[in-house]
Amino acid sequence: MYKHLTRRLHDWHMRNVTRRKLSMLDSRILADMGIERDQIGDFVARLSPPHAKG
Repeated sequence: MYKHLTRRLHDWHMRNVTRRKLSMLDSRILADMGIERDQIGDFVARLSPPHAKG
């Protein structure tokens, strides 16, 4: 039980870290990655493993 909760919390934390780091990037770098600043949340959600979506 706790492993599942710990994994979900870790996944949530890593999504937030990724979202924060992407938001600090220059817009040109984001464009090179194929995303716009307002699409960062969707991009991070697509990167999440299937078990992390809840």
